[in-house]
Amino acid sequence: RSVGFTDVTPLTDRAIWNGLTLTRREGSHGLGPVVELMGPVMGFSLEGEGEPSVYWAGDTVLYPPVEKTIRDTQPDVIVTHSCGAKWDGDLIVMDAAETVAVCELAAEAVVVAVHMEALDHATVSRAVLRAAADDRGISATQLRIPADGETLSL
Repeated sequence: RSVGFTDVTPLTDRAIWNGLTLTRREGSHGLGPVVELMGPVMGFSLEGEGEPSVYWAGDTVLYPPVEKTIRDTQPDVIVTHSCGAKWDGDLIVMDAAETVAVCELAAEAVVVAVHMEALDHATVSRAVLRAAADDRGISATQLRIPADGETLSL
């Protein structure tokens, strides 16, 4: 509102907008002391009748609440922030190993890895993530790593 938006609705739990259901999901911008520095984060699920369900994990590492969300909701599409960004040496978003683990946990889902190669504190490139996925037998059909500006149809 302070910058001029007039229709502002915090997503505290669940919201329905134009036939879409948005559900707030837990996230953790790292683990341990770095969490206090990073502040609170969240992901969300997005569902609409006749459409694939989407879980956007957001700026989080893979930890038990994220794993539980994936198991409980079995989303069709999962969007991960996968650049392996670190702050003072602590991982604050998923890296290649965690992204591959998401693919293995949700073998039926399409995983879209974003937030790549655009941050100075990133440690994982698209090529490194693809190589890690290839090493574990994760196909390019399951793990999509879009180029900057690329549009995906899912």
